[in-house]
Amino acid sequence: MATTERVALLEARPELTRFLSSPELDEVARVTLPVVTVDEGALELFDVLRQHRAFGATVLDGFVINSLRIGEQTGIQVLGPGDLLLKGSELMPLWSGDVESRAGDSVRLGLFGTELLAAAFHHPRLIQGLYASVGDQLQRLTAQLVICQLARVDERVLAMLWLLSESWGQVTPSGVRLPLGLTHETLGALVGARRPTVTLALRKLVEDGAIVHQDAGWLLIETPAQPAESAPKILLPELGTVAAGTWTDTQSDQNARDPTETYAELRDTVRRLREQHLTSRQESRDRLNRVRSTRVRMIAVRQQIEKDALKRRSPPSS
Repeated sequence: MATTERVALLEARPELTRFLSSPELDEVARVTLPVVTVDEGALELFDVLRQHRAFGATVLDGFVINSLRIGEQTGIQVLGPGDLLLKGSELMPLWSGDVESRAGDSVRLGLFGTELLAAAFHHPRLIQGLYASVGDQLQRLTAQLVICQLARVDERVLAMLWLLSESWGQVTPSGVRLPLGLTHETLGALVGARRPTVTLALRKLVEDGAIVHQDAGWLLIETPAQPAESAPKILLPELGTVAAGTWTDTQSDQNARDPTETYAELRDTVRRLREQHLTSRQESRDRLNRVRSTRVRMIAVRQQIEKDALKRRSPPSS
């Protein structure tokens, strides 16, 4: 898998230079990365990096899918242009399956090796940019984890499409276009659902006018529901030493307790919770209407800022 093609660092990963000054950007503009092309199929990232003496890579073109199987469920992570590929940890749980990577169609990778390390020696804030990029990618993975916990599959699918559009969406006058040809099975692996359930969820979203199917992807029109302000606060876990027999004693005490709430109290609690739910739902709808009108404009402004920043950082043509 030898390669003679190279790409400028500012073109491959402009995010790595986000913390550099203007003079430093002029110097880093001369840094280039070797490029390799991987055919469709299994991607042995460790072998690719070892062959080219690299410690990581960034996706230039194409998409890579990382998959992990636990029990009967397979989860995947989609990595596309601008994402990082790093060697995985060997400390995976023994009861989990192996992580597998596959390249969709032909994938071009920019390799991180001695060139980037030499540039980071003179400009240490490149490492800060690298850490920030890893953090951005982990934040997207965390969002995917939360999406998989939504109660309804159609909510998961809609939220996942919008999450992917944050990285690879294109703003149009009609909505945000997501040019990804995702099969129903792939969407199911992304949101933790079976393919038939995803098919029904997509049909519902199309009928509700939330999305429109296109030849090369989806047109996203309606944004996911906004989080309610009255959502319960999550308490941080506390770690400590549990004495022998504590669990058994505690369970016995709880089983021996008499109920303290009467039927009337329970009925009042249910009525109060129902009223709070109706109020919160109306507030969420009002917030969604306000956010929906500004969402597309915000994405358009952000993309324009990124384009302007890339033009300013690009070296002058000789």
